[in-house]
Amino acid sequence: MTFRRLFRPAIASLSILALVVPPAQATLFPGFPIGSDRQALSVEELVRAPFSFINNGPFSEAVAAGTAEETPEKTRFCDEFNSRGCNLDATTNLRVTSIIPTCGTEIANCIEKLEITKADGTVVEAKFVRYFKGKTFDTPAELGMPGGSRVSLWQAVGANNAGGTDLYAVNAQVDWRYQNADASFISFSAAVYAVREKFDPRFKDSGIWVGKAFAGKYASVTESGEIDYDGSCVATELGACAERLEFAPGTRVKLTMKLSNKVTGWLHGRIAKPDISVTPIDSRFNTLSVAADVVDVPMMYAAFNQSEMTAEFLDRYKNSQNSGRGIFGVSAWRQFPPSTDFASTVVTTLAESIKNTATEVHTYWNLASPATPSMNKCLNDSSKLVGFVTTNAMAYSGTAPTWDGETLQYKVAGLHYLPDGKTLASGSYDLAMRSDTARCLYGFTNAPISASISVTSADGEQKVATTVLNEKNGWLYLAAYGFSFSAPTIKIKLTQEKPAQVAPSPSPTPTAAKAAVRTIKCVKGKTVKTVKGVKPKCPAGYKVK
Repeated sequence: MTFRRLFRPAIASLSILALVVPPAQATLFPGFPIGSDRQALSVEELVRAPFSFINNGPFSEAVAAGTAEETPEKTRFCDEFNSRGCNLDATTNLRVTSIIPTCGTEIANCIEKLEITKADGTVVEAKFVRYFKGKTFDTPAELGMPGGSRVSLWQAVGANNAGGTDLYAVNAQVDWRYQNADASFISFSAAVYAVREKFDPRFKDSGIWVGKAFAGKYASVTESGEIDYDGSCVATELGACAERLEFAPGTRVKLTMKLSNKVTGWLHGRIAKPDISVTPIDSRFNTLSVAADVVDVPMMYAAFNQSEMTAEFLDRYKNSQNSGRGIFGVSAWRQFPPSTDFASTVVTTLAESIKNTATEVHTYWNLASPATPSMNKCLNDSSKLVGFVTTNAMAYSGTAPTWDGETLQYKVAGLHYLPDGKTLASGSYDLAMRSDTARCLYGFTNAPISASISVTSADGEQKVATTVLNEKNGWLYLAAYGFSFSAPTIKIKLTQEKPAQVAPSPSPTPTAAKAAVRTIKCVKGKTVKTVKGVKPKCPAGYKVK
């Protein structure tokens, strides 16, 4: 059996056919043979895998390196525990991607509510419709981690998307590790998509497929279930697809979830003007609510000749995280997620070759844990959710802001123009962090905090931006809007007025207490004299009477 397949970012490899194009009008860009000098790439958001699965750690790496081969008894990817080598025992090292379900009666990792706010301010609570069908799995309760569910479909009656439907899909995932017979949290992500249902008997269930693949070798691969592998489906099942559409202008989304309190640290993503609430449920779970505007994000596609690029660029091009796109061996290109370091390099290096102009613009609402935690103790508090950093930049740092002792810094990158080649791209940046995190960084008191935000280009030019500061409910919200690109650095400096120092009253000069004056009478025969003094004495020959 031979499969056509789609590799998602958790698997990310150009050695496999992959098409992950997010817009409804999915674009198949020109690709090139793997061995040719001419190559192509894109920088755009990756669509998360629409199914839960298990990655068989070191064995998967060995297969990718060519030092091991898959067999029916042991594969890289599994869709249930204790099969094909994905065993829950002390000998394995598994990475698990678990899509979380809607909430039931039990307290667990789950989606509690989805609300869509229209441009006119009308709030519509979406109703859960169903899950997309496909393989799911359970996780033993004692591990405290979610099982593997499927993407959920929701209906918000009266809140239509740009495609004219009232349907939305939610894909919220927890990535966790099972190693040395112990489970630990790795990362979290959540995305909401505007969709419509598309029906065709050629659509297949998405998930892990096993059988003979390239060169007749036995392999486990991820199957998107799409017909043309054009990436326009954010979820599939036998005979149906959730085809991605754009959000309506001015849409605001609120997603409420019950999550393990192990979801800590920072989140980044594609939202604007966030309003965040974290409420403890018990000793293990919190309710996380995120309300935020949808953002328009430009993407880029570019082709280049390898012979004209530096060795450093080519090394990073071949080894940085990417997802393969196009027809394997015939017309392929690599898609790099915007939150990686190399994405910013791509934007700045190839900008002039595409006239500093974005290829397309699409709407997003998503958030995720950073790939690497901050090394700063205030920014990497593992006991709670610390903050969000979000932007509409084409490329950005997928980490917490860096701290240089005085300012919080964050780097973004983008092209100057929108696809029409005339309209300047306008940047947005939102930072929301716990107020106590800011006070930890600066050693502030509980007095109000003020901030200054600067947006500076690589050549030192100050970019014009509208800035916002707000503090409420224990969170500090900062934002910069309307700045231009190509690779500015956003710097935030927080200040706090010191309490007025009251000058101490001078201490009075101590004065010696006046000694009491005594009076004595002195006599000598019939003569009497009166003597006064502190220590009065009678004259010679006299005695005290």
